[in-house]
Amino acid sequence: MTIAMASAFAVITVVFLAYIMLSRKRLRDLTTQLTIEQVKVRELAVLNDIGSLFYRDLDEASVRETIVDKSKDLIRSEFSALLLIDNHAVTGFYTSIGESSTCKAKPTGILEKVFYDVLPLRGRDITELAGYKGLPGDHPAKIKSILVVPVMLRNVVIGEIILANRIGPEEFSSKDEDLLLTLGFHAAFALERARDHEEITRLATTDGLTGLNNHKTFHEKLEVEVDRARRFRENVSLLMIDLDFFKRLNDTYGHRAGDDVLKGIASVLGENIRNIDLAARYGGEEFVIVLPATPLEGAIVTAERIRTAIMKHEISIGNDAVPLTVSIGVSTFPEDALQREALIENADIALYAAKHAGRNKVCSFRDFC
Repeated sequence: MTIAMASAFAVITVVFLAYIMLSRKRLRDLTTQLTIEQVKVRELAVLNDIGSLFYRDLDEASVRETIVDKSKDLIRSEFSALLLIDNHAVTGFYTSIGESSTCKAKPTGILEKVFYDVLPLRGRDITELAGYKGLPGDHPAKIKSILVVPVMLRNVVIGEIILANRIGPEEFSSKDEDLLLTLGFHAAFALERARDHEEITRLATTDGLTGLNNHKTFHEKLEVEVDRARRFRENVSLLMIDLDFFKRLNDTYGHRAGDDVLKGIASVLGENIRNIDLAARYGGEEFVIVLPATPLEGAIVTAERIRTAIMKHEISIGNDAVPLTVSIGVSTFPEDALQREALIENADIALYAAKHAGRNKVCSFRDFC
């Protein structure tokens, strides 16, 4: 091989090696770019999924669950939580490890800092963060790195989203912070939308004065309970309750005092029934209570408990202590009636029997006192 040929071969070799090195760099760059693009696609897919869930969910509990679960999908972490705040007090703390608590304490430590500074907070090691005092309610989660962002609605902090890792070698990044802030923005409006829906539903189903279920809701619920009792061969009982001498009280003390009395009666009813029972204002001074899976004997016991509790619930109007009594009629499915309308009619008949017997009494349709 001549010197010229050797030189040419060396040049070609150098060029080839340079090309190989450049190709490898380009390949690494392309691979890195592809990885970045894949991450972006995943993030956009998760955000789209979250947005879709927020749009469909009108139940606040479902929205809270979505925020807690999907924040971990958006930014891979071992622990996530949602802190809800109202009027500077913690109203709820919901976590990804299945525990939640509610309290009226103010947020403390770094959570208080995020609330008042209205700024995100990141830390590689929470033990090195000034003012760290743990999570609400001495929460047992053992965490190291942490990311907290405020959830804001119209410039008011209504909550905080918390992400944390127990051991994770890498701390959360500024990009993670931006993503979580984006989630927080959408979460705030999803929470508001769910709360508005629940308030509209509440107003449509409750009595404006007493806060009990309204007349329409009572009929719907009673129909459901009668159908269920028929299906499972159970009892369902109905109490029809009327305040004695209410017209006299209104004429003597005025309608405002009458309204206070009705609200007081509603409070007593709520305190003397089970969670599965339904109390409603039937109209005027009449109330009804639906008692699922309750035979006549159990309904009589409940009715007597309510009658006694109302007798003890004196109301003060001006300088007068006004005694209150009620008359109660009871009917039971299926012994007294097989249909909702008949069950109501028979409870009403028993109620008037109680009134004719002297008031302040409990009568069943079967006994007529």
